[in-house]
Amino acid sequence: MWKKNRKDFCEKYGHPDQKSNRSFVEKPFGSAYVDCDTSLPSNIVSLALVDENKILFACSGIAMERLPMTNPEVTIVVTSKRLVEEFKEIRNRDDKVKVEVRFPGKKNICVDGLLGLYDKYIAFVTCFYYSDPCKIHVDEHQMYRDLKPEYLRPNSVEAVGRAFSSGTLMSAKGQIYLPTSGSHEGHLMYSNCAITEAGLGGPVVTKTGRFIGLNIDCDTKDNSTLILPWELLMERLVYFEKYSPNSTNYREYTLPKDLFSVVPPGHWNTVKYLTSMGYPEPPPLVLETGGKLCDKFEEDFGDLYGYKGLDYNLWCRGTEELVFSKLRTEVLRKLCRRVVLLTSYNGDMRSFACTGYIIKWHKKGTPVILTSASLIRSLNNEDTIDEKLKIAVFLPPNQHATGTLELYHLDYNIAVISVQKRMHCVQPENIFHEEKGRKKVVALGREVKDGLLMGTIGVVAKLPMDGPSKLNCKDLKLSTCKIKKAGIGGPLVNFIDGSYAGMNFYDGTTKTPYLPRHIIAKVLSATDLPSQIKGMSQPTNITNVSVKKRIWNRWPVPKPYWYHPLFDVSEPA
Repeated sequence: MWKKNRKDFCEKYGHPDQKSNRSFVEKPFGSAYVDCDTSLPSNIVSLALVDENKILFACSGIAMERLPMTNPEVTIVVTSKRLVEEFKEIRNRDDKVKVEVRFPGKKNICVDGLLGLYDKYIAFVTCFYYSDPCKIHVDEHQMYRDLKPEYLRPNSVEAVGRAFSSGTLMSAKGQIYLPTSGSHEGHLMYSNCAITEAGLGGPVVTKTGRFIGLNIDCDTKDNSTLILPWELLMERLVYFEKYSPNSTNYREYTLPKDLFSVVPPGHWNTVKYLTSMGYPEPPPLVLETGGKLCDKFEEDFGDLYGYKGLDYNLWCRGTEELVFSKLRTEVLRKLCRRVVLLTSYNGDMRSFACTGYIIKWHKKGTPVILTSASLIRSLNNEDTIDEKLKIAVFLPPNQHATGTLELYHLDYNIAVISVQKRMHCVQPENIFHEEKGRKKVVALGREVKDGLLMGTIGVVAKLPMDGPSKLNCKDLKLSTCKIKKAGIGGPLVNFIDGSYAGMNFYDGTTKTPYLPRHIIAKVLSATDLPSQIKGMSQPTNITNVSVKKRIWNRWPVPKPYWYHPLFDVSEPA
């Protein structure tokens, strides 16, 4: 069963299978480099794309000294973007191609490198747990605008690179050509240093060992090399640093249009699955170093209750809080037949997931599902709904149905869903009559993956929220129940008899806001279901827009974000 599920997963989310019998032979160039600067050889490293010990591409790179916040156990290697291009071309469904970085020295140390950020010229490769003491510190005076005429004479510069297999430092002499005014790459430089791919990512230096730029591309037929000047390289390094680990809060992590990141080797399936679930792609290095995704729909809360046919034990999940063993048997049975899992989709991509509660409509007693309008709000504009979303309904153990949006109230964040086919053995509750409130309550929800019933016990709180909340509805009350995102729209019920007390929301604090039953009943009792009105087929907005309010209620949901303690000082709650 596990093997079949794994195979299906790979078929759906795996990388396109690129069949390639590619062979690569590392070609030397020039001659052995004659050192005139004792620090230079230790700065230049070699990199290779390796698939099960087979080298598929090799080039050079420079170990850089980063800004002061750098972790001392991290080495950043800057190289040509060509490494990323080759990686993308040879990547296949097995996704086992990795980057290896060979550092110079007597030990000839070879470590795994992690591809991170890149732009149209350069790429970052990060090496953890290896600190090379000889990294280049980029000085402000090392700029190509300071080039003197003698640097432009024949054989006045050398393009340097290191062979991966042998570790040999190679160099090719040549001449710098400054760009013409009409060149579309006018900010770059050129040389006639005859290098091979092994020299890409290596430096161009003067006879005295002074750095001029980075080799970013070469044409072996014309013996021409494209160079990113050192001044511009420095600018790119500072720019990259803003979006690299240790300098960005990942709660709002996005990349600018001119900067990109590589899906980590071995993680293609995972990333594609997560993006199909509506989650952001991980920032560079976070996933492959054990980072985690926070505020996701799949987070459990409280005690878990399974159902017949579930093929695994629950002993390792949930908390030590015992909820369902404390409820009366008939109460638990009713709740299991009322609480459903709801998921909305935009095409194949999940938009939202939450919990719903089956109630009996005040006219004709039709069973409908009461939930949060966050389920059908537009991702681009939370003040509107997305009528194109498809709604999936799941009532364990095996009842699946398609939901149809009937009514929504954006100011109170309420939605009513009907199902296209009749669901069996449900026990909808009539919430349209008064019910005596009780202090001890239970917050319920459905786990997103398998539909397990989740529950946590608390009391109705009279105290204000323990921190600022983005939910500004003044009619909200609080309970001490602690839920997660999957519990949004789920019921808060009285502990004694399981009667409905209100709808739960989630704001990331230690208490749970809920909209009381009597307010929901009042809002819904004044309208009819469109499906019961002849000639009506569109969902109805029952928000009273004619009421003049200074501030409309806001219902933001905490966004998912990536976290790793090495890179982000803000620990998740």
